[in-house]
Amino acid sequence: MNRLRLVILLIFALSFKLGAQNVVHLCVGDNHNFGVPDDPTSLVFNWSVSDPLLATINSGNGTHHIVIDLKNKGEFKLFVEEIGANGCIGYDSISVQIHDLPNPNISPEGPISFCEEDSVRLQLDSLYTSILWNTGSTNHFVYADALGDYVATVTDANGCKNISNTINTDVHAKPVADFIVDGICANNPSKLVNISTISEGDIISSIWHLEDGDVRNGDSILYTHTFSGNYYTELFVTSDYGCVDSIGKLYYIYNNPIASFEYNPFTISTLQPEMNFINTTPNTTSVFWDFNDSTYSVMLNPLHEFQAAGIYDVMLTVEDDHLCIDSIMHSITMYYDFVLYVPTAFSPNNDGDNDTFGPKGLRMDKYKSYDFRIYNKWGEEIFATTDINESWEGTDLPDDVYNWVLIITDELGRVREKRGIVTLLK
Repeated sequence: MNRLRLVILLIFALSFKLGAQNVVHLCVGDNHNFGVPDDPTSLVFNWSVSDPLLATINSGNGTHHIVIDLKNKGEFKLFVEEIGANGCIGYDSISVQIHDLPNPNISPEGPISFCEEDSVRLQLDSLYTSILWNTGSTNHFVYADALGDYVATVTDANGCKNISNTINTDVHAKPVADFIVDGICANNPSKLVNISTISEGDIISSIWHLEDGDVRNGDSILYTHTFSGNYYTELFVTSDYGCVDSIGKLYYIYNNPIASFEYNPFTISTLQPEMNFINTTPNTTSVFWDFNDSTYSVMLNPLHEFQAAGIYDVMLTVEDDHLCIDSIMHSITMYYDFVLYVPTAFSPNNDGDNDTFGPKGLRMDKYKSYDFRIYNKWGEEIFATTDINESWEGTDLPDDVYNWVLIITDELGRVREKRGIVTLLK
């Protein structure tokens, strides 16, 4: 019997970690194999437990090998009785301590629903002999930064293993802030265009922080930079969940070109209607001429022919390589040529040929005023009219040389005066 007991203790020493009190430490919920060496001369192996509330024999009773179910926390004794073929009986026993499984609990140190690029620290409630998270980490805590389930398997000092609660994290899309500057010319509105994006959800807020301290709301804004130079603007965008992103950009504002042009000749008329226009603006990439007569040109230095007398506000618009623009206007006057014919003699004899005297000319119907007078050689006024259709007939006046004066205001408002003499012959 002493030999049997010694053999059983040796088997248990190889199979379990025995304490100083020859106690096997196991865990609730497990089932474990116990056995003694198989002796062909032994007939029966009777196994029993001291407390069936703590453990029960699942299978194998009567043989050298059994399986025991461990039900509750506590300590019990396992007994075995071996009956040999010759009727000899041997006994052995061992103490088994059943420990509760660890109950690990993961606590989040912050919200478990968060924005991309954020995270939450997940920490176990206690220290354990070994820890293995489903992420592969063996630390006491992990930082969860992605959508998913987080769980840890722990082993305590008694070798008992259990799985923690599961933390489900929810990650929301973060917007990607971006904008462009449309228009980089001083004293002209620059349009700051929000081109931010988000993979899911909506961007519900866009806040602009301008260099001068001005703060504005809106998807896109207009802002006029007074001076050329570098400017820095930040855009903050927020999603419907509250995720925020921002971007700052440094951009340069350029001075506008200063438009200028020359022209020659200085004046034109209906007989000489052509004028040369010369762009004198430096660093010009494109030009646009508006001649104020429903005609236009994109030539750098055009030659233009005006069709009628009048005042034309000719405008030049120029653009540089930064798309900055400027314009300038000059008033060009095309004068009406004073084309007038006044005969030097007439014969009022009713023969139907040269019976009356008066000036003939072009566009006389466009005159704003008309004053025609005749004087004798003593300076006495003998005829006057303001009607361009009325002529002097010379009735009851002797043959002689007479003076005439014509004063008109043409269609452009220019006052013109002509003088001459006429011979009356009957």
